[in-house]
Parts: sequence; C-alpha cells; structure tokens
Amino acid sequence: MGDALADLSPWHSSVLGELLSLEYGASLKDDARVTGTVPVYGSNGQVGWHDRPLVEGPGIIVGRKGSVGRLAWSENSFWPIDTAYFVSLRKKTEWRWLFWLLQELNLERLDASTGIPGLNRKDVYRLRVDEPPPDEQRRIAEVLDTIDATIRETEALVAKLRQVRAGLLYDLFAYGLNVHSHLRDPAHDPGQFQDTQFGCIPRGWRLKPLGKALELIMDYRGRTPRKLGMHWGDGEIPALSAKNVSMGGIDLKRETYYGSQALYDRWMTVGHVARDDVLLTLEAPLGNVAWIPDDRRYILSQRVVLLRPNSDELDKVFFRYQLATERFQRAMRHHATGTTATGIQRAKLETIHVLVPPEMDEQRQIAALLSSQDASIEAEREKLAKLHFLRRGLAHDLLTGRVRVKA
Repeated sequence: MGDALADLSPWHSSVLGELLSLEYGASLKDDARVTGTVPVYGSNGQVGWHDRPLVEGPGIIVGRKGSVGRLAWSENSFWPIDTAYFVSLRKKTEWRWLFWLLQELNLERLDASTGIPGLNRKDVYRLRVDEPPPDEQRRIAEVLDTIDATIRETEALVAKLRQVRAGLLYDLFAYGLNVHSHLRDPAHDPGQFQDTQFGCIPRGWRLKPLGKALELIMDYRGRTPRKLGMHWGDGEIPALSAKNVSMGGIDLKRETYYGSQALYDRWMTVGHVARDDVLLTLEAPLGNVAWIPDDRRYILSQRVVLLRPNSDELDKVFFRYQLATERFQRAMRHHATGTTATGIQRAKLETIHVLVPPEMDEQRQIAALLSSQDASIEAEREKLAKLHFLRRGLAHDLLTGRVRVKA
C-alpha cells in the first residue's frame, strides 16, 4: 500500500477562483427562442430549446437566482439564461471532476440574499479546494460517473417496473385470471364477461357496496386525547394519522404521536387492529391505501379509517389492492367534496362498489402477482438507496483525497 501511494503525485491546495470563473448567462425569452437542438438552461436546470448556443460544451451551469447553487451538466453546447452562471475554466481542469467537486462543495449554502435567493461569485471563489493532478482528476471522475450511470439505470428500471405494475393492476381487476392462471381475454372469449351498470366485468364476479363487504370499519376521526381527558405521553404505541399513511405503506418516520397503554385502552373501543387490515385516508390526502404490516398495536387517529373485509368473501390483500385501482380511486374523487382539501364522507364511501370474485383462490393469485411485483420494485429501490449512499461516501473520500486512485 505504501509503494502504491508513493506513486501518486501530491495534491495542490488552492481557492476555487484559481480554477474557474462564473460568467453570466444571457436573457432568452420564450418568444425569442427558435426551435432547435440546443438546450437552454436556467437555475432549475433545462428550461427549453434553441437553434444556436451561447457557450461551447461541455459545460457546467450554476444556479444564480432562485435555485441558488443548483448544478446542471451539458455534454453539448448550450445557452444559459440570465438567472444562471456558466463555468469558464482558468486553467486546464477535467470538466467532470470539477462538476463532482462543485457538487461536493454544496454551493446552495452560499445563498447571500435576504429576499430572493442569490449566489455571489466572490463567495464561490474564496472556497478552498484540494486539486489532484489532471490524470487523477480524470480517474476520480470516471469512478463517480460509473456509479452515477448505475444509479440512472436503476432509476429507469424502477420507473419501468412501476409502469408494468400499473398495467398489471389494471388488467388483473379488469379481466381476472382463468382456471389456467392466465388473464381472461374478452376478444377470444367474450362469454367469460358480463355487462353491469358499472361496466364489463368477469362473469361470476359480483359488485357489492363497500359498506356491505366489510366485517369491520374503525373510524376514530375527530377523537383527540384531550377529549378523553388525557394527553400524548411517553408511550410506545404509534398513532396513525393520514400523515403516516402513504400510498403502499405506513411511514412512522413522519410526524408521529405515541400513546400509553392507558390511552390505548380508552381510545380503541371498537377493537384491535390486525395484520393486513387496510388503512384508507379520507382527506388530506384523499385515497392513500396502506395496511398493517405486523402484529404490534396501533392507535387510529386523524383522517384515516381501518377497513376489514368479510373474510368469507374477500381476501385482505386482494381487497387493499382493489382500493388502489383507478376505478375505485375515481369513484372516491367523484363523491368527494371540498376545494383546497377534498374529502369523502364515510356514508358516501360505503356506497362505492367493490368487486367480489367468487373464488378465493383467484383472489389470492391476483394478490400474489401484485405482491411479487411490489417486492421487485422494493428490492430495486433498496438497491438505489444503497447506490446513493455509496456515491455520497465515495465522492467525499475521492474528492478530499482521503482515498486515492492511481491514474
């Protein structure tokens, strides 16, 4: 290791102003732009196209007004408008290394304005940096660019999987599965379907008002500890409000109150929550669907209800996926009231029809297919989070010289 480090040239300490200057972009209003292939950049990134460039690429754009310090990269020649700076080199420097260095320096913290955010060039020029030799700059950039490319590929994969999942969700609740576990095909066998007042559905499937398809509905909206003569204390039982119910799962990292066992006993008078019980937000936001993921106790709080379907008619997992379909969500929006924050009354909610396939095996197969797709998406999301973490840590180590790379 010592011999390897001995082969590495020392770094040069300087201020950023020795490496670059920040130049003003030029105004280019919408009506002055001519459709072309030249990207136009502002403080928030690309804002349009033009037919000729102002700056020869590649280059770096830095937010000056509005999104202070935000960076954009252009591989080709470009036009920066007057809300942004563009970088001009004062000495030979690897462009991509400089881009990563500016990312690491977090220029957003240099906002010098008290009103409209603004970036003062002099503040940027005074920042001290450690400058590796050109060959090492190139190698650092290659390493970080490789990780960045993997991140973009993973983001694209997650987006594609979500698209596939959305199509699968629609198809499974529109066509169902036949005895061979394949989607029914209305074009080849229209006899497998029936017309109803709510549209065409698989033959044998029933439509039932939500309220009549439930074994239990828990609704504690409007209840507060104060009304019970109590307060949120130092307990360990989380209270789930609409803030904690995201589409697809509960989130206790957001603002969460916790109650004691005494508060739980006085509050949860209808019953106890169970694993896979479905949670639905009725306002602010409307229509988020999640479920109870484990066997711990929970308190139900503001703007959320718990729905437990009749177990002899509806599988819990099938049921909660159905509530996330566009058909059900559209019905909720149709019955909602309000302007700034729309919401639905419980009485209206219970009139919305749900689909009830007669065979539980079909319901469970549909649920399993969607659960498998969700598992694939979650696995890629976890991979993406790890890649972001790796990039942050490696960028810091490489750009500060804590970890050296041989050219």
